[in-house]
Amino acid sequence: MRVTEKMWRRLTAAARLRPTFLIIGAQKSGTSALFRYMLEHPLVLPPLRKEVHYFDFCHHRGPGWYRAHFPPRRPGAWMTGEASPSYMLHPLAPIRAAAFDPDLKLIAILRDPVERALSHHAMARRTGRDSLSFEDAVEAEPERLSDFEEALVSAPGNLHCSARRHSYLRRGRYAEQLEAWLAHFPRENLLLLRTEEFWADGNRTLNRVFAFLGLPPHRLPIPEYTGQRRYTIDPALRKRLERHFAEDQARLKALLDYERTR
Repeated sequence: MRVTEKMWRRLTAAARLRPTFLIIGAQKSGTSALFRYMLEHPLVLPPLRKEVHYFDFCHHRGPGWYRAHFPPRRPGAWMTGEASPSYMLHPLAPIRAAAFDPDLKLIAILRDPVERALSHHAMARRTGRDSLSFEDAVEAEPERLSDFEEALVSAPGNLHCSARRHSYLRRGRYAEQLEAWLAHFPRENLLLLRTEEFWADGNRTLNRVFAFLGLPPHRLPIPEYTGQRRYTIDPALRKRLERHFAEDQARLKALLDYERTR
């Protein structure tokens, strides 16, 4: 029988690097760019793909399936990891990740929650996943997400449920989601980044990440980012959404203050 690459990866799973870090979110906040630049560090090796989704939608496939996504061990201080931005949202991901490795380093990059919601909705409209206007989608979200946790955890591989696709506001309640992770991981295992700061000075943000992971600094030729636009919406709606997020943002500030005192 011919051994395929997929079979070989599974057979050699135990001999592969274990992931050191997870980028857990947030979606539409720069996770792809952050991960891509992290892989430019000479000591960081890529997984088979950026988003493995083991701790949310593919957990039923087992740890051997997960380990098969990472590169073989090699001498030296190499490390690897992955970036599945839906991890931050999923109610079972924190406990599954802690059971896999309680020493995992967690990285969350967070965008202004109103802008994140608008970017998420723009993507949904562009890909045909939502036909509603942004304002109508915001109004429909409570009904669409009425079975939020059940929809996310009930069916293995449930990648396309409304709870995932249409959670424009729910995903922006960052403190609520991060507190669930901190119930299973110590605070020093979590690095919080701001999307806007990453856009303003990519190398400074990346070297914070490298220091967090115990890696030496590494400067990259990051081009100036020109996409820091604010979406145009009705000012009254923006104010209403800012009020919606205000309490969670206050709780998030306490988590961010920890970063500044380290």
